[in-house]
Amino acid sequence: MKISTLRRLGAAMSCLLLGACASPQIPTGAINRADPGAVALVESSKVAHGGKAFARVRDLSVRYEGQWGALGPRFQPVLADTGYRRSSEERLLVSARIIAQEHSGPSGRKLVVRSPAQVDVAYNGTVIDDQDQKRAAALVADAYQMFLLGPFYFNRPGVTLSSQGSAMVNRVLCDRILAVLQPGFGFAGEDRVLLFIDRSSKRLVRVRMTLNGLESTQGAEVDVTFGDHRRIGGILWATDFDERIRLPFDLHAHHWKMTGLEINRGFRSTDLSASGLKGRATPPAAPLRVRE
Repeated sequence: MKISTLRRLGAAMSCLLLGACASPQIPTGAINRADPGAVALVESSKVAHGGKAFARVRDLSVRYEGQWGALGPRFQPVLADTGYRRSSEERLLVSARIIAQEHSGPSGRKLVVRSPAQVDVAYNGTVIDDQDQKRAAALVADAYQMFLLGPFYFNRPGVTLSSQGSAMVNRVLCDRILAVLQPGFGFAGEDRVLLFIDRSSKRLVRVRMTLNGLESTQGAEVDVTFGDHRRIGGILWATDFDERIRLPFDLHAHHWKMTGLEINRGFRSTDLSASGLKGRATPPAAPLRVRE
């Protein structure tokens, strides 16, 4: 690469860093107890997303297809793992919080099985023990449970909720709720998530989150905006996801879509293995119906 090109890139990145470092949004102060108003608002969002219908969900089979941004993933290469993470088949046992992700990309196949206690990762059939890769995989697996489940994700243990005023998301007035997660995503002791809940519809339209599970991403903030909601099985599911890095700079990271979803196929934890999906977990998720 020419020196002039390197200089232009360096100058551009300096501008991005200087322009974004002054805009953290996720509060860092101690939250010692739950705010009843925040709890009530998240409960109202659960109702808007399907309420009691979610209690009948035991397992989920999902398929995603995605594209990565041009620059953003370069600053989180272990987390993004773009050679493998282009499309995925994912299986979630909801109450046990066990998720299997079978990723595919130009470099081959990556299989992750994550339970609250551990994570197993295999690349092209070979189980690995690299700790950075395992921490990154655990962080991604936990975050994708949140992206899929929306407000229902916050049924999990170790969540403290606090009201944080309001903000606009794509011209929609939203109430902001801070969720302090202990433990956080992956192997983080704590992470924080800002929920943006549409004041009118009570839909969860965006989350902004910390990434403390990796040393290389500590201090970063990213957000994911949800769209193209569909009601399937009585539950409102986001099927469009757009991720931006917000700190230490503002760059597009990742856009993906849900292309398949099945509820209560009946697989078990023994069907989820780093050696491959088995039994009822094996068939691809049923495609979403084309909108008329």
